[in-house]
Amino acid sequence: ANSPTWTVKMFADEINETLSSWTTKIPGASRTAEIKAAKETQVVVNAMVENLGDKVTAGDIARLDRRQKLKLVIACKKPMDEVNSVLNSFRQMEMMHRILRYRKENGIPLPTDEAGLKNAMQKDGIKVMTNQEKQEMREAYSKMATGGKA
Repeated sequence: ANSPTWTVKMFADEINETLSSWTTKIPGASRTAEIKAAKETQVVVNAMVENLGDKVTAGDIARLDRRQKLKLVIACKKPMDEVNSVLNSFRQMEMMHRILRYRKENGIPLPTDEAGLKNAMQKDGIKVMTNQEKQEMREAYSKMATGGKA
């Protein structure tokens, strides 16, 4: 909530911090689904930092073309759907940080738990979304409502 922009480098730092915490050192903990997923994400995010730069933002990610995504696929040796999943996660995290900044700037209490964060996202998400993001959300909901046939 303190940084004016959310970058790929910040995302990478957060994942690296998660993977270096003491809980991952417990025998058997490295086999949990959450840790495995974080390690897979780390590979893609590190490729993003190396290939796109550490100052890349969600807006930059939204403008990636197919060729740039294919370069990421090759760099991290992961399938396109996995790369797209990480790119979407990054965009969602950036949205969450915008909501937290909005709340902090307007003196609204920051959430202290997951339920509070979900509530904040529902309540304040629309206030910080761009018109493009709103349109994408409408299209996604429309596809869900029609079973992906929209």
